[in-house]
Amino acid sequence: MYKIFTWIVVLILFQTCAPPKVIKFLNDDLDYSKYLTYRLIYYKSDDKSFSSEGMAFYSEIEMAIDQNMIAKGYKPADRPDLIARYEIISTTVTETNTRNYDPYGYNSYYIPQNAKKHTEGIVLIELRDRRQKKLVWQGSLDLKSTMKGEVNQTILQSINRIFETYPYQAGSNERIISEK
Repeated sequence: MYKIFTWIVVLILFQTCAPPKVIKFLNDDLDYSKYLTYRLIYYKSDDKSFSSEGMAFYSEIEMAIDQNMIAKGYKPADRPDLIARYEIISTTVTETNTRNYDPYGYNSYYIPQNAKKHTEGIVLIELRDRRQKKLVWQGSLDLKSTMKGEVNQTILQSINRIFETYPYQAGSNERIISEK
């Protein structure tokens, strides 16, 4: 009984330490050999309220998506076979541990201890058939970042991880077999 309990604890620890898993959808009913070109869109990129740093950040994201699409053999086009779209949904979360402090024993009030801020979010990338308006593939990944400087790097690495789940080269119905 003790061995079983030990193995359960070890499995739970491994699961909590594992990196977030990419959630994906792949439409198996489509002919992937007809997809050769793409166009990247982000519907919020025309928003003029972004700072120059924000626009540079979105440019980096778009460059990472372009690099992944080109690495799979797709070519950018104005009238593409696929529409590539991305979205980043994020929020800043503050976690505080508080303790009850009552030096005289009359009143209780809380003093915040160890306030930590981190960014949580989701990166979503999808490919749609432009003519049929059908979802071809979609991948997303949950993010958690604790330092401001590492947010950009985390998102760029996440984009690469998401694209690892897209199993087709341009113009081919043969699935790419991952060697991981």
